[in-house]
Amino acid sequence: MKTKSKVLITVTALLMIALVGVVIWLSVWVGMEKRNAETARRESENTYTYALYDSYDSVKEVENNLAKMLASDSEPENISIAADIYKDATAAAEVVGKLPVEMYKHEGLLKFLNQVGDFASSYIHAVGSGADVSAFENQIEDIYVAAENVRRILGDVIERVDSGDFSLMEQIDSQGFINITEGENNIEYPSIIYDGPFSDATEKSEWKAPKGMIEIDEQTAKKIAYDKLGVKGEASSLDGDEALYVVQGKAGDKDAYVSLTKRGGIIVNAMIDGEVGESKTDEKKAEAAALEYAAKMGYDDSLAPVWYNEIGGTAVVNLAPVIDGVVFYPDLVKIKVSLSDGSLLGVEACAYCTNHCDRDLPNVVMTKDSAKTCVSKRLTVTNVRLAVIPISNSERFCYEVSAEYKGLDYFVYVDAVTGSQVDVLRVIDDNQGTLVV
Repeated sequence: MKTKSKVLITVTALLMIALVGVVIWLSVWVGMEKRNAETARRESENTYTYALYDSYDSVKEVENNLAKMLASDSEPENISIAADIYKDATAAAEVVGKLPVEMYKHEGLLKFLNQVGDFASSYIHAVGSGADVSAFENQIEDIYVAAENVRRILGDVIERVDSGDFSLMEQIDSQGFINITEGENNIEYPSIIYDGPFSDATEKSEWKAPKGMIEIDEQTAKKIAYDKLGVKGEASSLDGDEALYVVQGKAGDKDAYVSLTKRGGIIVNAMIDGEVGESKTDEKKAEAAALEYAAKMGYDDSLAPVWYNEIGGTAVVNLAPVIDGVVFYPDLVKIKVSLSDGSLLGVEACAYCTNHCDRDLPNVVMTKDSAKTCVSKRLTVTNVRLAVIPISNSERFCYEVSAEYKGLDYFVYVDAVTGSQVDVLRVIDDNQGTLVV
């Protein structure tokens, strides 16, 4: 009996020691996981902060140059200043576009920067073509005031970040970014295209694509980011109009991030910091690569290229569903690829996530030929096709009439039922991209 008691005591002691060891191991493991998560969070916060400082510096330069333009009567000098404005606005837009946070929160800033860049580009183009630039000159002061306000808003956010009472990770734009193009900063710009028709017309009140889908957890979000984009990293939650996960880490040896919806795990946007070298990929190959990436990410298989633009060794391909000959512009997916090797550099699918759903379209009353008669006789029509376009908080079923006049390209949208003209857009020049038919 004594022997059995000793054995029982020994076994019990060993089990207790093992249990203590397991508890200690679990405590160490949990502590390491917590530290890793905290490290990833700090890195994300630093990324946001650096982007904020960079965009602030660029906006400040834009403001300074607009002030110079106000005081200059020299057209050659103004062209030089406008070129600097374009450069700084584009640089700031690139930084903001890479922010691994939801674009529907800071897109007011992104849209403002793109429009300022467009204004500068349009001014240079107008002067170069000998056109009357008085309309542009009349806008300079208004745009200067808007830039001044934007710089002030960004400066206020920086002060709050520096004081330690404002976390960009938690509320990057709840106070600072959301109203940048509203109210006093709502400037009337020339109706121009900078990255494809209706690329900035997304309404974000309801996210339709994830509707009815099952909510995923962080581990599933990380698996989707790795399986579809090769991005491996830590996941964190981000609340907004739609609850999201942000996975930030590496794609191989490249810095990368992915944001995806908690409902259904649809990829909203992504950035992979790839190398951009000598262009070796033509338009057709870039479009094919964009379609392959879109298919891998699980977007609707009806997507087709509708707009193509080359920017500094990269191509941005706008994809939209094309169903029974109808282009659905509200559901855009933008894919950015490197022209040196065709690798994926970025994804932006906010419009797709917000608007993609089944639609009941009205019966077409007009024909293509009759749609041509609804545009100005000065225009030379080059293509006509059916399209659904976003207008304010609604959509319109139209004919998209592509046309040109004196070297300028236009898109006129004619209601496919009533024949009324709904919208007119123009492309500044060939560098702004091309329609894919």
